[in-house]
Amino acid sequence: MRKKFIAALTVVASMAFMAPAAAQETAVDEMPTLAEILLSDSAKDDENGFDARSWDYDIVTQAVLLFPDLVAAASNPDAELTAFLPRDGAFRRLVYEISGQWVRSEADVFAAVAGLGVDTVKDVLLYHLVPAKISYRDALGANGAEIPTLLGEETITVKVKNFWFWKFVKLVDNDTNDRNPIVVRPNLGGEASNGYAHGINRVLRPIDLP
Repeated sequence: MRKKFIAALTVVASMAFMAPAAAQETAVDEMPTLAEILLSDSAKDDENGFDARSWDYDIVTQAVLLFPDLVAAASNPDAELTAFLPRDGAFRRLVYEISGQWVRSEADVFAAVAGLGVDTVKDVLLYHLVPAKISYRDALGANGAEIPTLLGEETITVKVKNFWFWKFVKLVDNDTNDRNPIVVRPNLGGEASNGYAHGINRVLRPIDLP
């Protein structure tokens, strides 16, 4: 999996004429891209890019790899994106809610997701990508905001919830009768050169499923 991403990474070099600007560009260059953040937990993956940990992001990583344009976007340090990344367990739950069957291995979950069709998988991925950099702090200050996604005119609504002294972000999708995801790993991997990644506990649904 690492080799696939590294082969797709875009290396951007630039010239600077003023020392402060050069220092700023150097700092940005040292930040990981979203693609590199996706790779950061691959040490324990098998040869197919999967493991037994339901809390990481192998399935969404492998799904992104199906689409060279998404790999290029995640690898482009000049892009401005926010990626909401469902954990592996979120995809397992999605497969169960669609099929009524719990699938054990991540490879089988991925196969079930891929079986929904290439167009469907890409639409779901695009619905998890926002064409702007949104940190978790930004999201906490945006209660009620309707944010655009890369899936045409489809949007996600930010809901900030309070539980005792804890504030958290819930994302309201287009499925009206299913639970909405919450952000469980904010600013995953820190700030990237091309945006932010936030781990979520369910898959965002761009359509209202029965």
